[in-house]
Amino acid sequence: MLDLAGRERKEKANRKRIFKLIEQIPEGIPNGWESRTLAVGGLMYVGFSELHPEQLICISSQGQSLIDCTTGKKRYVEEWFDEDNLTAYTDGPESEEVHIAGIEGGGLRHFSKEGNGLEQIAPIWPTEQVIFMPSGCSWWNAPKDCHIVFDGYEIRAYGFNKSGDFFLIATSSELILFQKRQ
Repeated sequence: MLDLAGRERKEKANRKRIFKLIEQIPEGIPNGWESRTLAVGGLMYVGFSELHPEQLICISSQGQSLIDCTTGKKRYVEEWFDEDNLTAYTDGPESEEVHIAGIEGGGLRHFSKEGNGLEQIAPIWPTEQVIFMPSGCSWWNAPKDCHIVFDGYEIRAYGFNKSGDFFLIATSSELILFQKRQ
């Protein structure tokens, strides 16, 4: 027989413990990083280039663009993506197939080569948070060393580029780019 009352007590105790941990996590930009926010109406997919790790493909209701993450400069390119295989293509002499993530699935790297990590949580859904965890840290074990870098709605994708020098959080209406300070 199911012990629903016992499960409910355990669930309440667990939620209380989780909220105490989350309350210890500072909000804001992690030390050694800077950020910029770009408005993108109807954002659907994003993906970092493997050949040029500072470049990002962004697919939205406005079209397909290539964004230079170091400057935030956006250049519209020929729309060429495959939603079934979650890939997009860049044009030009170094055309490349880029894995994309967004409204129909897919995923970006959640850990950098240095061991920094990102984790999405939603303890009070529909609000969602993304937590930055510096190398070797976990918000479960060292919440004060981590940072809540996003607190909002409708996350489409989040993750690092290949080099680990950039990470992003993409929502339905904006792109938040984080760059490691040099």
